[in-house]
Amino acid sequence: MAATDIKVIAALDLTGLPEGEILKPLEPLSAAECAFLRIWQTPLTPWGGFRVNSDIYVEPTATGRRLRFPRTRSGSAVRALVTGDENLRDCCISALVEPVDVEMGPHADRSDCTEALAGIVFRMHTSRWYYQFAIEGRRRAVLYRRRDDEWFVLAAQDVVLPEGPVALQVELDGNGIRAAAPELQVEFHVTDTMFGAGKAGYRTLGASVLSDLRITAYPWQARRNARRVATLDAAYTERSRPVPDAVLRQTLDLETLGGTPRFEDFASPGRIDMLVAAKDRLRALTAAGEEIWRLDEPIRNPVFSRSHDGAHGRLIYALAGSRKVVSRANVNGSVTDQSVQNEMVIIRGADGQVLARAELPPEEGDMRYYDWSPSSGALQDPDGFDIVLREWRQDMGGGGCRLWALDRDLRQLWFHRQEGAHYGHHAALALHDVIGDGRDELLAGGCMYRGDGTLLWRHDGADEMWNIDNARHYDAVALGNFTADPDVDPVAFLLGGSAGVYVVDARTGRTRAVHRIGHAQGRVICNLRHDLPGSQILAVTRWGNYGILTLLAGDGTRLWTRQPDYVGQGCAQVNWAGRNLLWTNTSRQVQALYDAHGHKVKALTELMRIYGNEPRMRVGASVVRRGADTTEYLALNSRGKLHLFGPSA
Repeated sequence: MAATDIKVIAALDLTGLPEGEILKPLEPLSAAECAFLRIWQTPLTPWGGFRVNSDIYVEPTATGRRLRFPRTRSGSAVRALVTGDENLRDCCISALVEPVDVEMGPHADRSDCTEALAGIVFRMHTSRWYYQFAIEGRRRAVLYRRRDDEWFVLAAQDVVLPEGPVALQVELDGNGIRAAAPELQVEFHVTDTMFGAGKAGYRTLGASVLSDLRITAYPWQARRNARRVATLDAAYTERSRPVPDAVLRQTLDLETLGGTPRFEDFASPGRIDMLVAAKDRLRALTAAGEEIWRLDEPIRNPVFSRSHDGAHGRLIYALAGSRKVVSRANVNGSVTDQSVQNEMVIIRGADGQVLARAELPPEEGDMRYYDWSPSSGALQDPDGFDIVLREWRQDMGGGGCRLWALDRDLRQLWFHRQEGAHYGHHAALALHDVIGDGRDELLAGGCMYRGDGTLLWRHDGADEMWNIDNARHYDAVALGNFTADPDVDPVAFLLGGSAGVYVVDARTGRTRAVHRIGHAQGRVICNLRHDLPGSQILAVTRWGNYGILTLLAGDGTRLWTRQPDYVGQGCAQVNWAGRNLLWTNTSRQVQALYDAHGHKVKALTELMRIYGNEPRMRVGASVVRRGADTTEYLALNSRGKLHLFGPSA
């Protein structure tokens, strides 16, 4: 067969790239780097994501250039380079690889790791679901099927490596996999049906050098791939047809408003107004921008009571004053002045009257700031206006260990210092009547407290979690009656960083299931699957494996896993013309709506245009309502403007 008959899908071309570290996630890209990223993606160190190093270097050789992946300085111990075609099935992949490291310890992506691993990755469904043909520990060639934390050996052979690089080859034909390293006398032939298609490229754990990477297809492979893609495109077109497009309905100038608004029915039940915390004041505005009330002092971190206080609107719990200001580096690479407030206040939502004010507790450790439970509850007050104050500490990875339960007058109901099973970020606290006595319990990370503050249980997996790298607090929780089955409910979902998601009996704290989905960081409580009882929990990942979305049924059964992009974390449920869908919104290319089964049903091209080429951290996304209108809008916050999109007629 003539070489011209072989289709080149992607080839490593380093022409024009600067020498040294390239593709730095938070720095402007050269024209050559932009061109490179149009072909290759870096899923574990994505551009526009978080403050990590790419640790990918271009260096000259006697015959050209190559990529060096040194032992990392920070962030993930793993780096990868893959093509963007998630539907790729049949192809040939070759790489010229020089493994350097032998040993590699546990890290955020794998807690039981002992050896380095460098080689070809293929049929990558997510950054934790794929096949890999690689050299492990410089001692053997191995073909792995990796799914979450299961590394299944499909074939392996001990080898003696020569000096310099070795050629690795993979050929994919249906369910057949041929993996070879000719100069090592290695040739594996296996069949496997776990992953039918996915991206392809290179992945290295530890230091290595990549001199060549090429993905090609024979004519018959190219024709089969084309037919497959045509079938998938036709299915998408059919799904997309009944789904309305997104049309721009309103644009708000945030400088004029004085800040980014919160949309809530805090002033009058059923009417959505805006609450705007400006630098020196707090303002309540109607959806039309008319001022309802203002409070002329800086107010931060407002949260709303779970229910309305009669005709007085919701209570607004917030922080005021300033105890100290600390400059800190953010995960988006910027440096901001963070203020530790001095007071806590309760404000009446209808008219802005301050109903209670009290001094915040003394600090401990390296405080970032104080925060609240996401809403109020009925710890002791049956009307549900009790609130929980928590700390957010730098020395506890954004979590904390001290909890104060307060009533609607900011009188302390109880205080607890949490030992182990620490809570993490804002969504790591939840209130729900677990034992059925008409009062709420508080779930804070891995500990459940009765309304009077006594400990009901500590998660039975807390000690295991403590020993998993990058998993020493619970980043988020979900708590409720999610299954519509009284013999199963209530259920708690504990998102434990790199330990994944624990599905727990909320009465006892005993684990029913564990999903090692990556660094589980956030969750969305959904109602997508009308064929299933109850609600679903969408878990999303961050550090080390950004952007993986996993939908779990209310009982913890995994329904599907997708990875639309590598920036994460983010996704929102939206009722779009009477149908509940998921809005993926973490980068320009994934502005889209997905259905209950994880299939894309509508690309949002106008939102892509508004998003532009901004990095993820400079764009905000949320679902909002306005006024008495029951329509849910896609709100995109970019370059000082808040754009509200609704469904076309």
